[in-house]
Amino acid sequence: MRKIINSVLIFSLILNLFTVNVFAKEDIQVVFEQPAVYSASKGDVLNYKLNIKLPDDYMKDYKSFAVTILMDSNLEVTEQKLAGAELVQGKVDLTLTNVKKNTQNLVTLSVNDTEALKGVKEFSVVIKTKVKEDAKGQDALKNSFVLTYVDRAGNENSGQTNLESNTKAQDGNLTVYEVYNNSTVVSGKTEPNSKVKVLLNDKVLGEATSDKDGNFKVTISKQEIGTKLDVVSYFKKDGEDKTASNLVVVKDVKNSYITESLIDENMSTTVTEDMEVLDDYYEMAKSMDISAVKKEDAARLTAALANAQYIKVKSDVIQSEVSDAVDKLSEGISEIRVPIMNGRSKDTFGPKESMKRSEVASVLAKIYAGENITGVYSSFKDVKQEAWYADAVGYMEKNGFISGYKNGEFRPENPITRTEFASILVKVADLEKKSKATTFKDVNSNFWGKEAIDIVTSNGLMNGRSEGKFVPNEPINRAEVATVLNKLLNRTPNKEFIGKYSKNPFKDVSKTFWAYYEIMEVTGN
Repeated sequence: MRKIINSVLIFSLILNLFTVNVFAKEDIQVVFEQPAVYSASKGDVLNYKLNIKLPDDYMKDYKSFAVTILMDSNLEVTEQKLAGAELVQGKVDLTLTNVKKNTQNLVTLSVNDTEALKGVKEFSVVIKTKVKEDAKGQDALKNSFVLTYVDRAGNENSGQTNLESNTKAQDGNLTVYEVYNNSTVVSGKTEPNSKVKVLLNDKVLGEATSDKDGNFKVTISKQEIGTKLDVVSYFKKDGEDKTASNLVVVKDVKNSYITESLIDENMSTTVTEDMEVLDDYYEMAKSMDISAVKKEDAARLTAALANAQYIKVKSDVIQSEVSDAVDKLSEGISEIRVPIMNGRSKDTFGPKESMKRSEVASVLAKIYAGENITGVYSSFKDVKQEAWYADAVGYMEKNGFISGYKNGEFRPENPITRTEFASILVKVADLEKKSKATTFKDVNSNFWGKEAIDIVTSNGLMNGRSEGKFVPNEPINRAEVATVLNKLLNRTPNKEFIGKYSKNPFKDVSKTFWAYYEIMEVTGN
């Protein structure tokens, strides 16, 4: 039977904003209510509550903020909800993410636009959890959270606090890295020059002394999966003898690619290098426009960003956590940065080749419908239903976006002119003239496609090919189409990220080609 006493742990970050004259703003106050557990049995329900109080002028001072809570690995989150404020997709999101090889839950409240809170200053995140395994005596349930905010000046700041549901106060720091059934060393970090013991049912399996930085390694014999080991650190503080303890459970090495050989002095170098990769993926993900993507994809990327945000400021981070965070960001980015165009073959894009009418139908149908089209027939006599583009052509015809020739043909293999492409684009994207259009000396006032050309140029989607000329009757090439589609979808190529991580599969697209980054972006490379 679990025994619980109520406690309130308060973490208040005083966020100082500076102008010419230095002055302090009111704080964002985060209060985490959690049960202080003496003991808990498997299956017990523990309720947690994160209370947030915002200052009166928070919309003026803060653009966005997020609170990320990492729950103890012995707690399974069964329910999370926002109380006192409303969720708004893409602006106020509450997400649950599995991290550390699905052994821990991360609950994230992301307020991407403080105005979406509509003036609400006090609200809560209610978290219901279930205990996975028995926890007795000094077995602490350790939770931590990070508060990150971006002020109106664009400055980003973060802070982390660690929380323990345990009535026994630890006298010092003790972090123990994962132990597996093939491990012969228990390692971690504690107070400098501490004596560290690893015990099994009060039997000492090994002991060692931490170095000046607190790092330690204790040699032990291999243990069976599920074995619970007590790790105790003994040290002096303020002239008195102190201790810190931690309980670790031996895990199956098959469930992790981090083995004991990786937990050594070289790990700090590996983590540092991987943190640079994490920073790059984090900045790439932050720069992406998710306002028009599917709800599921937006939530996935938001959760990945929250997890990465936590790892970036977490103390004693290990390689597996960083790698997992990068993987989640990569997955989230890929789901949104989907390929819009493909190459002409596996290793060629054909950037200077003319775009075919069938290709335009296929690309724009996918953009408009948001998915691949199937089961739609066209009336064109030269479009056979078994053709790869048939469904797309049928879809575009059905919606009035394209038309064929007087003889009933579509001529799918014919190149499409720049004016024809502009005309279809206006219909598909439902565009209107935004400002004064560019005047081209080769586009007469009575030219059939002048209105479409005016609309696409006034929207910044297409330009002339040379000074003062649009060349309306020339075929549009594939590199030009790639550039237009990126603009249409607000997909601005991140040149730094693409240059560092993109794998260019096309032998006919060099890095010096004018549309290199546009082609990498539109193909999702």
